[in-house]
Amino acid sequence: MAGRYVSGDNKSDQSASSYIARPFYYIQRMYIRQEKVASMKQEDISKAAAIVNIFETGKPHGNYSAIAVLNDGAGVSYGIKQFTHRSGSLMQVVEKYLATDASAGSETLQSRLPILRRSTKLAIDTLAGDSRFKEALKSAAATKEMRAAQDAIATERYMKAAIDECQAFGFTLPLSFAVVYDSIVHGSWRTPAEHLGPVRDEKTWIRLYVEHRHEWLKSIARLRTTTYRTNFFLKEIARGNWQLELPMNVHGYLLRNSDLQLPVETPPTIQPEPDQKSRDAKVVAAPTTTADAAKAVDALESKVKEIAARVDQAERIITATTTRTDKAKSLWATIAGTLWQMIWAIGGFFAGVPREVWLVVAIIAGVLVALFIYRQITLGKLRESSEFKL
Repeated sequence: MAGRYVSGDNKSDQSASSYIARPFYYIQRMYIRQEKVASMKQEDISKAAAIVNIFETGKPHGNYSAIAVLNDGAGVSYGIKQFTHRSGSLMQVVEKYLATDASAGSETLQSRLPILRRSTKLAIDTLAGDSRFKEALKSAAATKEMRAAQDAIATERYMKAAIDECQAFGFTLPLSFAVVYDSIVHGSWRTPAEHLGPVRDEKTWIRLYVEHRHEWLKSIARLRTTTYRTNFFLKEIARGNWQLELPMNVHGYLLRNSDLQLPVETPPTIQPEPDQKSRDAKVVAAPTTTADAAKAVDALESKVKEIAARVDQAERIITATTTRTDKAKSLWATIAGTLWQMIWAIGGFFAGVPREVWLVVAIIAGVLVALFIYRQITLGKLRESSEFKL
C-alpha cells in the first residue's frame, strides 16, 4: 500500500520509498544550512553586533557606561546592550561583575543586589530613582571587569540565542542574522511559526517578518519610537543588501569597515609605588572606599543645608523687619494726618474763617492726607510681595 507524504512545498501522493527518502533529504539539507550558519564570517557577526550597538547606544562598539530610564516600565537600562532591570539581564551583569576582584562601585552594587533580583514595580521604581546605584554602575563601567561582564552576558544571552535561531530556521544570510539578533536584543522576537509558517524562501520570510514586526511596534505606544530599527532593515531589504555591504547609514551613523575593528584601549598610566609614609598619608587624607566617599558627600550636603537654613532665617528676619517698618510708617502717617486736621479745624474756628472757606480747605487737606496714607500702604505691599524679595 502506497504511503502518503506531505512536503512543505506541495502536497502529493508519494511511494513508500519516497516516504523514507524525503526525510533524509531534509535532514541533509538542514545540516548543510547549519554548516553555513556555523561558518558565517566573523565579519558578518561583527556587522550585526555593530548595527545593534548603534541602535542601543549610538556607537558601533557600544557604550559600556550608558544609562537610561525609559517610560516603558523596564527600569534602569545599562551598558552596550542596554541590559534592563525587568528582563533580569542587568542583574546577571552585576552578579558577574561582583564575582570578580574589581572594587569600583562594588559596595553600592552589592547592597542593591537584593532589590535588583526582584522584578516587582516597587523594586524597579526604587532603583530607577536611586542615584547612587546609577553612579556605581557608571564607575564600574570604567573597569575591564565590567566590560568583560557585559560582553559575556551579551554573548550568552543574545548572540548565542541568535545563532541558535538562525540554525533552527536555516537562515544563512548576514542580513537575516542581523534581523534575528536585533529582535532578540530588543526583546521583540516573535515566534515565527505563529505568524508566517515554515520557511520556504529565506528572503521572502525575513521580509514578511520585518514588515510584521514593524506593524507590531507601531501598534504599541511605548514601542512606536523604536520603529527606526525595522525601518533600517526594510530599506536594506529594498535595496537588496543581504550581505550587509558597507558603508551603511545606520540610524544616522555611517557604518564603515574601519568601525568593525576593535578599538585600541589606552594602557593605564603606571604610577611609582609610594613609600609607607605617603601611603599612610593618602589613606588619612582621602576616603578609601565608596562608603567613605558617600559619608563625605553626606557631611558636605548637611553643611550646605545648615548654611542655607541660616540664610533663609536671615531673609525672614529682614523681610519681617521691613514689613513692620512699612506698617509703622502707615500708622504714624494716619495719626499725623488726623492730628493735623484737628489742629487746623480748631484754629480755623477760633480765627473766624468763613464756613465755606473752612469746609473747602478741610476737604482738600483730607484728600491730601488720604493720598499720602494710600501711598504708604501701597509701598508696604510692594515690599512684601515675592517679586521684590531678595
